Amino acid sequence: MDNAVPLDSPPGRAPAASAPRIGTRSTPPHGTPRPEHFGGHPMVGTFFYDGKPLGGKSTYCTGSVVHTAAHDIVLTAGHCGRGLQRATHRIFVPQYRDGLSAANQPRGVFAVSQMYIDPRYAANTKKPTSDLDLAFAQVDPNSRGKVEDVTGALTFTPTTKYTHRVTVIGYPSSESVNSKHQAIRCPVTTSRLPGYRQVRMTCTGFYGGVSGGPWIEDYDRTTGTGKVVGNTGGYNGGGNDANDDWVTYAPIYGKDAKDLFNDAAAHRTVGVRQPYQPSTDRPVLPGSAGTWQHVKLLASGDFRHTGHSDVIAVWTDGEVTFYGDVGTKGLNWAGTRMIGSNGTWKNATQIAAGRFNADTYVTDLLVRWSDGETTMYTDTGATRFGTEHTHASPWTAEGPRSRQR
Repeated sequence: MDNAVPLDSPPGRAPAASAPRIGTRSTPPHGTPRPEHFGGHPMVGTFFYDGKPLGGKSTYCTGSVVHTAAHDIVLTAGHCGRGLQRATHRIFVPQYRDGLSAANQPRGVFAVSQMYIDPRYAANTKKPTSDLDLAFAQVDPNSRGKVEDVTGALTFTPTTKYTHRVTVIGYPSSESVNSKHQAIRCPVTTSRLPGYRQVRMTCTGFYGGVSGGPWIEDYDRTTGTGKVVGNTGGYNGGGNDANDDWVTYAPIYGKDAKDLFNDAAAHRTVGVRQPYQPSTDRPVLPGSAGTWQHVKLLASGDFRHTGHSDVIAVWTDGEVTFYGDVGTKGLNWAGTRMIGSNGTWKNATQIAAGRFNADTYVTDLLVRWSDGETTMYTDTGATRFGTEHTHASPWTAEGPRSRQR
C-alpha cells in the first residue's frame, strides 16, 4: 500500500478539518477539558486506503465495532463512509499502533467489503440531513476470525435524550499534534445542538481524523465496552463554523439510524427512503404560559462557558432562577434557584448579560434597580452571582446613598 497511487482523497471531519487547525482556531474557554492520550481499545480503530496508506503520515477517520448477529459491522461517520465508498484497498485497523506493519497490528487488519449509508445524506452539510451523518462498514474476516470475535463490540443504542454522560474516543490524524497517532478519550456531558437531532460537547484536541468516533455511555475504562449513542459528525462534519478543535457534534440515533443499522446488520441493500423529516422541536422554556406571566425580567448569556446560551429569570416575588441550555430537555429543565423570594430583587428593573469586564470567557450580569443604582456581578455562574460592583449609586433628595440590602 505504500506504493499505491491515490485515486481520490475522501474528506476528513470537515473540509477545513482534514488538516491541523493549529493557528486558526479560537482559544477555548477557561476550564474546557483536555483529552487523554491512551493505548486505545480493541473495538475502536481507524481506516486506511490507497490514498492514506498504512504507515503513512495520517490516519483516516475513526470506527468502532458494534454488536450484530453477523459479527462484522463497524460504525463510522457518514462523511467518512462517502470517502470509503470511493476508495480502493480500504482497511479497518482496530486499536491501531503507529509504526507497526499490518501483520503486527494488535488485532490485524480487516478489509472493508461494503458500506451502508443513508441515501439522503450529503457529506459535510449544515442542512437538517446532517442528522444522518453515520455509516456502517461491513468487513471481511482476517486470519484470526470475524472482527467482533477478535475485538469485542459496543452496543448500538438509539435514544431520544440529548443529555448524556459519555466518553468520546477518536484518532486525530494530525502528526503535528499527535505524533504517535494515539487514540484520545474525553469524558463529557452532552447538550443539544438546537434545531438538530444532534448533541454537542466541548473538549480540546478533536482535530480531523476523529470523525466517526464513538460517544459511549456507561463506558468501562478497562474493557472499553458500553452503549454507543452517537458518533462524531453531523453539522459541518462534526464541528462549528470556526472549526474549533474544542467544539464537537454528533448525531443521536433515532428511527432513521436504527433502520440503517438493521440494513447493515442483515447485509441488506439500503433501499429508498422517504424524504427526511428534520427535527420540529423548537427551543422552549419550561412551565406553562400562566407560570411565565410571573417573570418580570430575562437575560441570556453563556454563564456556564460552554459556547451555548443560558437564561436567568427574575420573578415578581424576587426569586432568581437559572435555566441552562434552554431548549435541551433534561438539562436544568426545572431550573436552578439562585436566590429564593426576597425583597431586594423585587426592586430590579432591568438586567443584561454580557462580557462587560473585558474577560474573554466570563459572562457578567448588569442590574439596574428601581432607585437608580446600577450593579454589576462579574463572573456570574449557574448557581451563584459573581462579585458585586456598584457602577452608579442610588439618588435621593439628599444626594447619593448606599442602597440597603
